[in-house]
Amino acid sequence: MYLETTMSKKSTPKFEMIECSCCKAPMPKLRLELYGYDFCVECSAVGRKKGLSIQVGEGDHALTEVVIMEEKEYRNYMLSEDKMRKKSTGKSKAEFVHFDDEDDKFDNTKFDDSEE
Repeated sequence: MYLETTMSKKSTPKFEMIECSCCKAPMPKLRLELYGYDFCVECSAVGRKKGLSIQVGEGDHALTEVVIMEEKEYRNYMLSEDKMRKKSTGKSKAEFVHFDDEDDKFDNTKFDDSEE
């Protein structure tokens, strides 16, 4: 009985409410004043964060940085990277070597100068 009476005496603080800019539902004015959000928690569209590792420098002076960004920013970055790769008309700086082709060239080659 004592527990019930003490629990019922607790009251939630009264906040001045304003209208959410998105859904027009009431939200605490404090959210706007302290944090600058003019939309309620329900309308918040915070998604997962994405990380992108970037290598800077060469040799002994190389380091890897991690850039943290919003999921939307990451998607836009990846789309622009794909567009740049498709636009590049020059060949890649990476070299692709067919070792099977290289081995065929040496099948009938003598490796010593001695006569048989």
